[in-house]
Amino acid sequence: MLKVWITFLISTAFPLITNASALDCPVSDKHCDFYRCMEEQQPCGKRGYWKDFGSPYCELFVRDEKKFSPDSQIWLQDVRLCLQTRLRESVEGLQCGDIKEKAIDDHVSCYVDTGFCQLTFREQFKIMWYLKGALRDYRTWREAELLRRACQRP
Repeated sequence: MLKVWITFLISTAFPLITNASALDCPVSDKHCDFYRCMEEQQPCGKRGYWKDFGSPYCELFVRDEKKFSPDSQIWLQDVRLCLQTRLRESVEGLQCGDIKEKAIDDHVSCYVDTGFCQLTFREQFKIMWYLKGALRDYRTWREAELLRRACQRP
C-alpha cells in the first residue's frame, strides 16, 4: 500500500512542482536571465534551446543594442519580452526538442507582433545579419521565409 501511495504522490505532485518552478522564471525586456533560469528548471544541455540559441542570441542583442537605431532598440526590447513571455507560457511539460521547436515557431509571430515589418529594410537586414549563425538549423530558414512573407503582406 505504501508503494502505491508513493507512486501516486510522485506521479501527481512532482510534475506540478516541476511545471510551477519553470513558470517562476522572470521575463525581462532588458536582460536574458530568463534563459539561464529555464535551463536550471528544464535542463536541455548545451545543444538545447536555452543554451544553444535563446541565451546566446539574447545576450548578443543586449550587448550590441546601442549599435541599432532608436526604433530598432525599442523593437529589440519588445521582441525580447515577447519571446520570453510566450515561452514561459507555452513550454510547460514539453521535452527539450519540442521546446526548441516551439521557441523557433514563436519567433515569427513575436517579430511581426512587435513591429519588425515596420523597421527599415536596413535595420531588418542588420537584425538578420546578427542571426546568421542560426542559419545552421533548417528551422531557422523556414522561419525566415515565413517572416519574409508576413512582411510582404499589404
